[in-house]
Amino acid sequence: MVMAGIVVLIVSSGIGFYGHGVILDPLQKAHYWSKSAVSLAVTLYFAASGVGQLVIGRWIDRHGPQRIMVIGSIIFGAGFILLGRITQLWHLYAVYLLLSAGWCCTSLQPVNNLITNWFIRRRGLAMSLTMTGLSLGGIIIVPLTSWVIVNWGLGAALTGLGVLYALVVIPVALFVIKARPADLGQVPDGHGTSPRKTDHENSPLSLSAQTRTWTRKQAARTLSFWAIVVAFILAMCGQMSFLVHQMSFLGHYLGIAGAAGAVSLTAFASIMGRLAMGTVVDRMNNRLVAMACFLSQGAAVIALAYNQHTVTLYIATFIFGLTMGNIIMVQSLIIAECYGMVSFSTVYGMTGLFTMTGAAMGPWLAGFIFDVTGTYQTAFTIFAVFSALAAIAVVFARPPKRIH
Repeated sequence: MVMAGIVVLIVSSGIGFYGHGVILDPLQKAHYWSKSAVSLAVTLYFAASGVGQLVIGRWIDRHGPQRIMVIGSIIFGAGFILLGRITQLWHLYAVYLLLSAGWCCTSLQPVNNLITNWFIRRRGLAMSLTMTGLSLGGIIIVPLTSWVIVNWGLGAALTGLGVLYALVVIPVALFVIKARPADLGQVPDGHGTSPRKTDHENSPLSLSAQTRTWTRKQAARTLSFWAIVVAFILAMCGQMSFLVHQMSFLGHYLGIAGAAGAVSLTAFASIMGRLAMGTVVDRMNNRLVAMACFLSQGAAVIALAYNQHTVTLYIATFIFGLTMGNIIMVQSLIIAECYGMVSFSTVYGMTGLFTMTGAAMGPWLAGFIFDVTGTYQTAFTIFAVFSALAAIAVVFARPPKRIH
């Protein structure tokens, strides 16, 4: 299941997450649109993905991720092919809305649901290993996409990526993934024939806590839910904006090839940081981990904003990468710790409605500020402040008491 999740995330993150930064400038130049106009499409994409997460959350909890992943991969693949054939600005927005529907069905939500159902005691390690797929997608697909665009053109790259998306995700979803251990006569963490309980029944990782059902209304009445929402809106707003504009920002100082290499360095650092954290996160307080990641991300962005020396650019990009993957991972771990595995996708989808919609404003805001000021400095400063505020908010994301 971990390997299946890695393969799916390589494709869905490499194309559906990192890919926007690679095609941002080529789309802008091909159609003579402003950077803020193209960035708005990315904002719509992530915002609509948040709505999509809410819609599919309960379905995944009840029926598993397989069928929704097949449907989503077909939709996304078709959307990327269409993206190479647009002629009007409204076509761009329409296709990006279509892409968002496919991406939310094939990215973190269904994969995290899979890992949450298969692991309890070693969930952090399993999730850290699985999410290496996020970073591998950036390492493998970003340079490949850049090379194809330069040598074969934007249209060929978009068509090829769309086909690749469907050809990889569909077989994995149909023939490898099983929604729950019970489907194979197993139990979480692979411990014998009956589930193991933690030492303390009141622990948030006890079997009783993890199999407790939460409705959307019950979750929304807890402080923890809103602490998660606020913290990850702020943190992800800065993260998404930097990743989408990273190629454009670094390309000015490092050139296209150098910027693509820096993106790959970011993804490589993400793997290193996530694997290192995975070995200890199951013994650590998830909120402290999140705070450390938020503050490190803010420091890296500030460094990029005010010092464009080549060495600084690479070091700060590397530090950003170390925190990037762990921020995404710890969000899922906190949700699973607070609301268990039975209702994970239901609550994850509801938090996604807020966090993805709010964070989606980041790429557009960065593009708008760039169009007005001609620099990313102001935008990056704002996002660094957001990261500091996120570190304060996440303190309140503790496992809540059951609400009836």
